Amino acid sequence: MNIKTIIFDLGGVIIDLDFKKTPEALALLSGWPADDIYQRYWEPGLFQDHEKGLISDQDLRLGINQLFKTQLSDLQIDQAWNAMLGNVPKARLDFMCSLRKDYKVLVLSNTNGIHEKAFNQIIQASSGEQSLHAFADEVYFSHELHMRKPDLDIYQEVLKRSDNRADECLFLDDTLANLEAAASLGIHTLHITEPDNIFNLTAYV
Repeated sequence: MNIKTIIFDLGGVIIDLDFKKTPEALALLSGWPADDIYQRYWEPGLFQDHEKGLISDQDLRLGINQLFKTQLSDLQIDQAWNAMLGNVPKARLDFMCSLRKDYKVLVLSNTNGIHEKAFNQIIQASSGEQSLHAFADEVYFSHELHMRKPDLDIYQEVLKRSDNRADECLFLDDTLANLEAAASLGIHTLHITEPDNIFNLTAYV
């Protein structure tokens, strides 16, 4: 492989993630079964539209109250929505910086405005920096691109914007469907099953 660019996913790769904590938190607030909420997340509609930036953060909050027939405050919804987000150990951020000596480093994540504010606070607490932009050459979020993984158009757009050839990129993600889509375009991929696996990255490049 002649890798020139390394593309990091965010959740489960840079930031610790426990996705089921958000459905569990919403279940406590709404009385809905957590499994039903988890299933709804993966269906087209409210949650995916928000992740694509097609609706605003406030539209999401209104939509959650309408969906669950609740009258939750913005704070209650945001706290439940951010429950899945864990820590960002500074060692991972430092590792990304070290890679920039030899590679272009990008971040490509399915995320949303509410989460972006929350993980920026986590990054600041961990490192003193304001955002991921301090640790990567370019950062691409689904809610800003109005596309999401594993749709092929988001990978094509990132390759175009970053001026990269697919076969010169290595993409790290914790979700196989996202990796399979990237690989279909000729992007090299690495499945990250535990976030600290990124420290073994140099064995692959």
